[in-house]
Amino acid sequence: MAKNKFLAFCHVLQSVYCRQFLIGKTNRIASVFLLSLLPLVASAEVLSLQQAVEKAVSQDDWLISSQQKENAIRALSQGMTALPDPKINVGLLNMPTESFDFNQEAMTQFNVSVSQMFPAGDTLRLTGEKYAVQGDQMPLMRDNRRAMLAMEVSNLWLTAYSYEESIKLVKQNRILFEQLHEVVESSYSSAYGRAKQQDLVRSELELIKLDHRLTQLSQAKENALKKLSQYILPTMADQNTADQDITLKTTGEPIMVTPSNILSSNSLALAARLSLHPLVRIVDVQSNTAQIDKSIAEQKYKPEWGVTLGYGYRGDDLSGKDRADLASIAVSVSVPIFSSSRQDAQVKAASLQVESFLSEKQLVLNELMAKYRVLTSDITLLDQRIRIYQTKLLPSYRESAQAMLNAYTSNDGVFSDVVQARIATLNAHIELLNIRIERFKRLAELNYVMAQDEEVKLK
Repeated sequence: MAKNKFLAFCHVLQSVYCRQFLIGKTNRIASVFLLSLLPLVASAEVLSLQQAVEKAVSQDDWLISSQQKENAIRALSQGMTALPDPKINVGLLNMPTESFDFNQEAMTQFNVSVSQMFPAGDTLRLTGEKYAVQGDQMPLMRDNRRAMLAMEVSNLWLTAYSYEESIKLVKQNRILFEQLHEVVESSYSSAYGRAKQQDLVRSELELIKLDHRLTQLSQAKENALKKLSQYILPTMADQNTADQDITLKTTGEPIMVTPSNILSSNSLALAARLSLHPLVRIVDVQSNTAQIDKSIAEQKYKPEWGVTLGYGYRGDDLSGKDRADLASIAVSVSVPIFSSSRQDAQVKAASLQVESFLSEKQLVLNELMAKYRVLTSDITLLDQRIRIYQTKLLPSYRESAQAMLNAYTSNDGVFSDVVQARIATLNAHIELLNIRIERFKRLAELNYVMAQDEEVKLK
């Protein structure tokens, strides 16, 4: 709203100066200055909570890196199912050392052989499946990252929003204190007024304290926006847009909760819902990977096979007759006898790893379940506090402040009571605002805990 008013103000002044363009050089300079202000105002990034989350997710470098890692893992999974490269041996066999005559001995030959090894059992297939399952883990990690980004950005956005609304409340009350100061000043200056000098000094002091409070809130708001900018604004490498500011935009409630997120206290229903959380599914994928590792370890009980094909070329004998060339084939097999203790240990370790992931899954579920119950309890209690403030506390504070003011204007009260009542009313409004912001933050955390299907809605 403030930005729109300033834009309208700039356009009005611009039109005024343009109509007087021929009057003098000073007006032309002022018009050019106002024109230069427009792009500076327009450079502000106006974002609602939903827009802030979407922008943070869309330009997150971690998500891009995760996608590249997944592509690398899946590329490896395709290559792991291939057989080992065959080996080619070329040799000159049985050459007589006294003459080095290739044709002298019948055993002398030029030999070429090809060997191919076959890993034990289904080792190749299982290794490919292992990398494929590891690749399935990356999308789940990205889902968890998106949910965490939404929670972190929501917390920062809501913190900045709370300071912005607090500034509005203080400014509104400062107007009341200015009016009160004018009344006291007028009464003090009047010959028939009963205002004392200490009342005038106290009213001036309260105005100064409100100005200091506004400065503190502005500083806190700027700090929160700077922290938010690390997710929202471009990197410093982009010199054209790196100096943008962030302006918050709100339309109603920043966060709303859907009924599907508030489940009954039934532990089975809650566990079934939370089992779809990315963190739980990541543990499931890790458990599947450990199960494949166990299967690979069990394959080592099976023998490895190898096949060798050879061809030997022999020269003519000493009388010039041809000698028959020689062909050979050989099959090799490993006998896992002496390594059985090592294989037993590997299988046992893999089995224990599978069991550890089952326990870890239950641990993650318990943590999410406890977090869910804490959040829903907090939201319920915060709703009760909001109702108490709206229906009881705030009306009582307003009545007390009005009563103190009436008593003072009727010469039946002291000015310090009026000031304290006004300050108490302002603090109550800010406290109610903080409770509402705390509730919104709890809903943002609930959004992370229930990060599947219908989630907490942002606006």
